[in-house]
Amino acid sequence: MPVTNNWEHIQHQVVKGLKSARRHLWGNVIVYLGLFLIEYYFAQVGHSQTLRADAFNNLSGIVSTGLLLTGLYIAAETHDDDLFGAPISAAEQQAIGPRIQQSRFRFETIYTLIAGLIMMAIALEIIFKGGLTLLHQAKISVPLPIAGFGAAFSGLTLLILWGFNHYWSRKLNNAALIAASRDTFSDALTSLVTVLTVLGTTWLKLPWLDSVASILLGIYIFHSGLHIFQDSSLNLVDYFDPYLEERYQTKIESLSAVQQVTFLRAHYDGNLIMLDVTIAIDRQLTVDNIYALTQQINTLMWAKFGVMETNVMIVPADE
Repeated sequence: MPVTNNWEHIQHQVVKGLKSARRHLWGNVIVYLGLFLIEYYFAQVGHSQTLRADAFNNLSGIVSTGLLLTGLYIAAETHDDDLFGAPISAAEQQAIGPRIQQSRFRFETIYTLIAGLIMMAIALEIIFKGGLTLLHQAKISVPLPIAGFGAAFSGLTLLILWGFNHYWSRKLNNAALIAASRDTFSDALTSLVTVLTVLGTTWLKLPWLDSVASILLGIYIFHSGLHIFQDSSLNLVDYFDPYLEERYQTKIESLSAVQQVTFLRAHYDGNLIMLDVTIAIDRQLTVDNIYALTQQINTLMWAKFGVMETNVMIVPADE
């Protein structure tokens, strides 16, 4: 099969990208850890609930990035004799071919999903803490302007980090880096909003504004985590955008040798797009013609849409 012949090259390229993404995510962990410590310190000194919420938002960045790294480490393994602790015999590995590695790629999606859950849990803690503080307004103190400096430093640092993540996520086309890029951008915005909140609370002398802003920030973090969780869940249950599937079908049916696409289904393995398609062709086509057609479809779907593997099944067209 043409796809099997190309699998070693595909696997090498994907694993190389996963390892490169890992290096960039380690940089994210270091930056987020530093920002968490800085913001938490300034939140304590400056008496700011919003900055504390922002600090814990950065802590969630450490946790989620760590989970993404774990998923990437599992996905990038190529010579193990087990799959997440489950043994695989040498004969089975040979017989299965690329399927085991494709299963490993799905661990990237699993750990991205867990990262979304962690973000949601931290967001609920922030909302609860902010609500509790708001109910005891007598104990609320006006944040000091120094808290704004901690948030401003965090916001500018995260904007720079987002620039790096965005560039490399597009260059490597890596789902974990795309998620990290999206998370970093939202973190940068929340830090900049925190600056405005702290300064606004200080100037307007409205202590409750700080608690309200931290609750709103918690809701935003929860929404971001829910979005990541939803995307990952849909990928794991093999949901795929029907609009894209329609485009795939139109492109395959545009080939003169294809009379009809009778079945088409796409799904993700990690960030790889896999496609199963059944086509009806003229009964008079020779084996050589059919082989050339399957090669053409594989090449076309990779070049046009980045589909890593297209499994083509042939059926004779109705008379």
